[in-house]
Amino acid sequence: MQSIDKPYKTKRVVRATTLALVLFIVGIPQTTETMVINSKLKRLSLLPNLGLNRIIAYQDNPKLPVSSSNSTIFRIVHIGDSHIQAGFFTGEVRRLLSSYYNDSAISVGYVFPYNLAGTNSPSDYSFTSNSNWTFRKVLISDECIGAGLSGMIMETADINPSLSVSLKSKKNGDKYFDEITVLFESESNEIEVLPEGIKFDVKSKDANHVHLKFDSPVSEANFQFGGQGAKLSISGLILENSKSKIVYNSAGLNGADVKSYLRAASLGNQLALINPQLVIVSLGTNDAYHPLFDASIFNVMLDSLIDRVKQALPKSTILLTIPGDHLVSRVNPNPNLLLVKEAIITSAIAKGCCIWDFHSLMGGEGSIKIWNGMGLTAPDLLHLNAKGYQLQGELLFEALTTSI
Repeated sequence: MQSIDKPYKTKRVVRATTLALVLFIVGIPQTTETMVINSKLKRLSLLPNLGLNRIIAYQDNPKLPVSSSNSTIFRIVHIGDSHIQAGFFTGEVRRLLSSYYNDSAISVGYVFPYNLAGTNSPSDYSFTSNSNWTFRKVLISDECIGAGLSGMIMETADINPSLSVSLKSKKNGDKYFDEITVLFESESNEIEVLPEGIKFDVKSKDANHVHLKFDSPVSEANFQFGGQGAKLSISGLILENSKSKIVYNSAGLNGADVKSYLRAASLGNQLALINPQLVIVSLGTNDAYHPLFDASIFNVMLDSLIDRVKQALPKSTILLTIPGDHLVSRVNPNPNLLLVKEAIITSAIAKGCCIWDFHSLMGGEGSIKIWNGMGLTAPDLLHLNAKGYQLQGELLFEALTTSI
């Protein structure tokens, strides 16, 4: 599967609600905001299967729909491929859920230094470092590595390496965190995480993570790592605001398929540590794109991945999303997508999961051309553009918050 290393940018569009539709029909004055809403309604009206935007549950008592009346923090983990890595899709879901919860203390959740690895990164955060890091992915070989949600790890043999993270954003507004969890592997059990100029307490610590609580929220922090021995491996960080009502963790890997995540040795541990009520898995595009795709092998691997998630989180809900339509080499429909869809539904029924069928919602086979005609796809007719992913995020938000 091709990847987009330079994210497509466009202006943010406003959510189309039922109220907005009513206002449009009765004909309120054409303010700039109303014109944006009407433009989106026009696009939505062209989607042939909008009535299919719902979640189908094959699990008893799923933790859905998401309810803003939850008395405890609601945590979500969303993993996937390049449709997830850039953060356009999941960032929109996070934004809308935060608004739904009336949550001003937005937590970014899981983050990885994609920009230091030279690949595309969500716009919510960025990393810098003066240390020498090397990066490994679960794509490279059949070997399992200590990766987790992102399918990547960063390693250094430097003495006392440093890493800085910033949630400052002129486009989206600064976000703040007062809790940080560093996910790592080290040849020493005496790893120390020392944030510069910040007072903190250690909330928990073991051989694979350190969880710090700051005295006050910050939008950026610099860390030094001490006592790591000959090599330090980091598989991600979790940034939370303790006042958040919902935490939407997301991580993707360009080119990832189901088999890739089976090589992520720390996936189960990280899921258990985060302990989300809902896990969303968005994989299958790269599986379908492979010229040697085998539906039976895909089914077995997907079942194995579901089992791994269930072992880590026996009480959580698993939502499998069916990949959207695409063309192979910008020309030919991909018949494997229908086989992937069938396999995902089969696994969901057998394993007691939930389904969000984005493929049918888009319009089924050939619908990528409709989305392209609406200006919602990347030129490769494999990915969406920022505007398309934001629409996809809005559709998933609507499904997550609508009764099953």
